[in-house]
This record gives sequence, structure tokens and C-alpha cells, in this order.
Amino acid sequence: MKKLTSCTALVFVSLFAFLIVLKPNICIKAALTGVMLCGNVIIPSIYPFTFCVLFINNSNAANILKTLQPIIKRLWGLNYYEFSLFLLSLIGGYPLGAKLLNDSKSRNAPLMITYCVNAGPAFIILAVGKGVFKNTVVGWVLFLSHIFASIIIALITRKKVVYEAPKQQKSTLNIVENFVMSASNAADTVIKICALVILFSCIGSYIEYFANYFSPLKHLGLLCEVTNAVFKCNNILTVSFLLGFSGFSIWAQIFSLAKSIRINYIKFVFFRLLHGSLSTLLTFITLKLLKISVSTLSNNVSFNPKMFINTPVVAFSLIIMGIVLIISLSNKKYAGNLIEDIV
Repeated sequence: MKKLTSCTALVFVSLFAFLIVLKPNICIKAALTGVMLCGNVIIPSIYPFTFCVLFINNSNAANILKTLQPIIKRLWGLNYYEFSLFLLSLIGGYPLGAKLLNDSKSRNAPLMITYCVNAGPAFIILAVGKGVFKNTVVGWVLFLSHIFASIIIALITRKKVVYEAPKQQKSTLNIVENFVMSASNAADTVIKICALVILFSCIGSYIEYFANYFSPLKHLGLLCEVTNAVFKCNNILTVSFLLGFSGFSIWAQIFSLAKSIRINYIKFVFFRLLHGSLSTLLTFITLKLLKISVSTLSNNVSFNPKMFINTPVVAFSLIIMGIVLIISLSNKKYAGNLIEDIV
């Protein structure tokens, strides 16, 4: 089975390389779109939140939840530290939940990763709500539907959770060390995200090209990379599903950041489909309650990379990422040792 998987992957990568040689302009344009998406959307919306979440997680903030342990155990079956990881995954944005679970070494990580995959509030409310639909209220509807879908899945899987008394969370880091390590690890995480966003932007562009000859491929293209997809959709319910489904690019990011977790891939895919479906249903119900017509939220937004080339956001983002990349490279070994101390 492993040999078959490797051969299949090799065939697809070879085909991709052949297409790049055959149609290089498609790849160049898509890569540019991916870079602009990273500069305009990914870095500004994900990096600051990633830093904040890592800083909070390394500061023993989970100990605040100790007094709520009986309630957390009864409702979720988790200890307070595991529950704190769930809360941080709700606001940190994917794939940060996978990184936190991977570092935690929790026995429940393989199960928790089915619902600790969430888009962050900055991405949904600002980039999608305000940026795509020109309506912050819509962004809040999408975000709340998204996180409540995760909460429902957490409740569904509660009986399978193995409860363990939490270990005392102690950190030897001072504020400066925590700041540097959090910035370094956040940079490393976001750089990996951006690399995969650019790659899947290219793959998606080739799928779109061939969709002109075989229309069902259009749907496959939307499932590749969620950031690209939300700019190309013209319906809020479709966007809500895609945010929950998260896309193949996010899956790749999660698998790369969760190396120590034994993921059941069939179960993972099932819960991504369930998350997308629940998000869509909750969005639909909320829009009905607010008496907002879905048809009024249709848009014809298309992402044009040239519209962001001269914006200060991209320049600022690239400068910041350059700085944190230097920090990441110079402190990689140091940061790694610190993580081991915390765990």
C-alpha cells in the first residue's frame, strides 16, 4: 500500500512538472497570485494571531482554567490543559491547532485534531467578511457558525476521549525568551503555510485550466486552497462550507505540523466534510434569523494580484517576515531546546 501511494504521488508530481514545462505562464501567474495572497491576507491575518497564541500557550495561561476542571471534564471529557488547546485553536487559525496538539503529546491529540482545525477570526471576519462580502456582520456570522460547528463535533466525539489528569504546566521562560521563541516559531509556521498556499495556488490554476474542457474539475479546484477559493465563490453558503472543509492545502499543512500524531485520515476527511456541512447549516439558519437574503450576498470578486502590488500592506508584510525569518533561522536550535523544556 505504501509503495502504491509513493508511485501514485510520483506520477502526479511528474505530471505537474510536465504541465509547468508545457504551460509555464499558468504557473507563473498562479505563483504570483499565491505570493500576493500571502502578503495581503495570510501574513497580516495569521502571523500576529499565531504569535499571540504561542505566547499565551507558553505562558502557562492554561492554569487559569484549573478551577473550571470539573465542568470541563463533565462537558468535554478533557483536562483543562487540553481544553485550553481547543480554545486557542478556535482563535489561532488553521493549522495552529495541529501544531499545539503535536507539541502537547496528549493521548487525545488524534481525536482532538478532528475539531481543532479552525480558521482564525481575523481571516474570516476581515479578509472574508469585509474583504469579500464588504460586510463585517457577514464575517461574524461565518466565524460564529465556524466555531460552533467545531464545538458540536467536540461534543459528538466526547465519549471517545480518554481523560487524563493534567500535568502541572510549568515554564522556565522569562518574558523576553517567550517573546523571541513565539515570534520565531510563528514565523516558521507561517512560512510553511505560505509555501503550501503558493504551491496549491499553482496546482489549482492548472485544474481550472482543464476545467474549461471538463467542467466538474471546477469544484475540485475550489477544494484545493481555501484562501484562493473564497475570492472566487459568489455565494456565502459555499464559502461557509469551504471554511469548514479547509481545503487540501490546509490538510497538507496540518499533516506536516502533526508528525507525532497518528491521524486516522478517513476519519479526518469525514469530520472535515461534517464541519463544512454544519457550518453551512448554521450560517443558513443565522441568515434566516437575521433576515439577510443569501442572494444579496453574492459577489463577483476575483482576486487580481496586480491590485495589491503597490499596497503598503504587502511591503510591510514582506519586511516583517524578513525580520522574523532571520530571527527564526538564528534561533532555531535555541527555540527547539526551549520547546523541549516546556513539554
